Amino acid sequence: MSEFLRTLPDGRVFVDYGPVSMVITARRQGTPLPELAEAAFPLIEASLAEIAGELPRLRLPSGAGDFSQLEGLPRVMAEAVLSAGEESLTPMAAVAGTLADAVADWLFANGADVAVVNNGGDVALRLGPGQQLRMGILPELEGGLSQVVTLRAEDGIGGVCTSGLGGRSLTRGIASAVSVFSRRCAVADACATHIANCSYLSSPRVHTCLAGDLEPESDIAGLTIVRQVDPLEEAEIRQGLEQIRQEARRQYERGNLLYAAADIQGRNIWVPKALERGTGLRKGERNPPEEGT
Repeated sequence: MSEFLRTLPDGRVFVDYGPVSMVITARRQGTPLPELAEAAFPLIEASLAEIAGELPRLRLPSGAGDFSQLEGLPRVMAEAVLSAGEESLTPMAAVAGTLADAVADWLFANGADVAVVNNGGDVALRLGPGQQLRMGILPELEGGLSQVVTLRAEDGIGGVCTSGLGGRSLTRGIASAVSVFSRRCAVADACATHIANCSYLSSPRVHTCLAGDLEPESDIAGLTIVRQVDPLEEAEIRQGLEQIRQEARRQYERGNLLYAAADIQGRNIWVPKALERGTGLRKGERNPPEEGT
């Protein structure tokens, strides 16, 4: 087990195991708990095995698959994508968030009053009463932070996930980044993927290909994805952002997200719009964040 774990100087634990590249933060009353973070490794092993056992069904689009017999984490993945209401999504759109949730839940149940699990940029967090966390928001997945928000226990946010161009996963949209704040990381993961996909528009400046051309084993191999976006016209940026706004509002009304932030080539929006006026999450801080997404 030790070859898959590395304790960082600040007490966080880095896990590099198979498809998982995860940073685990566990604290109690401000004191790091690296031993507790390390003790989560058997759960990660078991969770990956559980998911692997259902991969054939988990790679089916939600509009075509029968997920009624799934149990455990595979069922959580399926329910997360079904909640988004997009039939082209497969449950694999929620795999990283589902695993992050499982680890964060375990840490919190075992004594951490701050548990943060960053699974390749999909972040599950559990905050005890009175606890808070600063988190950086990326305007582009390959760029630096645009701002920092402060998440408090009373905000009810348990997952923050980002999707867009340049990320680990393929995207069907033109968004530089879409970050979704939800009560659970699995749902945030599915919604971030879906909302980023909704930003697509047809333009000679948007270059596409089949997902299978880049990743033959992809669960969406037969679908068209965006591989590159040249500088867009102002009207195109506005159109893409409006498509994101409309879908984020729909997901908000369905109860799937609390907030969403989106960026297309330097232009950004927040949903609900009230957040743009300074209510809701506290934002605009410029201090270095504790976690980035």
